[in-house]
Amino acid sequence: MLYSATRTTFSPNMANSGVKLNVIPDSAEIDIDIRTIAGDDGPKVREMLREAIGDALWKDVEIVAEGDNPASESPTRTPLWDTLTKVTQKLVPGAKTIPFLIVGATDARYFRRKGVTSYGYGLMSERISFKDFAKMFHGNNERIDQESLRLSTELFEQTARAFVG
Repeated sequence: MLYSATRTTFSPNMANSGVKLNVIPDSAEIDIDIRTIAGDDGPKVREMLREAIGDALWKDVEIVAEGDNPASESPTRTPLWDTLTKVTQKLVPGAKTIPFLIVGATDARYFRRKGVTSYGYGLMSERISFKDFAKMFHGNNERIDQESLRLSTELFEQTARAFVG
C-alpha cells in the first residue's frame, strides 16, 4: 500500500471492445483511473502512458482525458502548521506532526488553487494502527471509532481558537 500511495498510479478498471464473441474487434477502449502525486502534470502522465504502452502501439492509441485534477500540496512552514503542531502536542503529548504524501483527492485542492493553505488532518485513537487505518480507508468496512472522532473534534476546535483567536 505504501508504494502505491507515494507515486502516480494507473488502474485500468474498465475495458470494452467488440460486439460479438467470434469477431475480432477493430477497436478497444480502456478507462484508466490515474492518481497523481504533486509535480506529475499532464505531459508527465502522458509520457508515463507512452512508456507503459510502448512505441510500437503508441501511434495507434488515442488518449482522451476526462478531467484535469493535478495533485496539490501545502507548505509546512506556515502559522497554521505551527498551530496544528502545538495543539496536537497539547492533546497527545510527545506526538510529532509529520507531513504525509498520499495519492488521492480532497476538496482541499480547490482551496489550494485559490492560494489557501489547506491540510487533511485528524487524530486517530491509539487503538488504531496506521496499518488498520489504511485498511478502513475507502474499504468495505470504512468507519471511524468514537475516540478518534472525539480527538479530531477537540483538535479542530482548539486549532480554530488558537489560530483565529
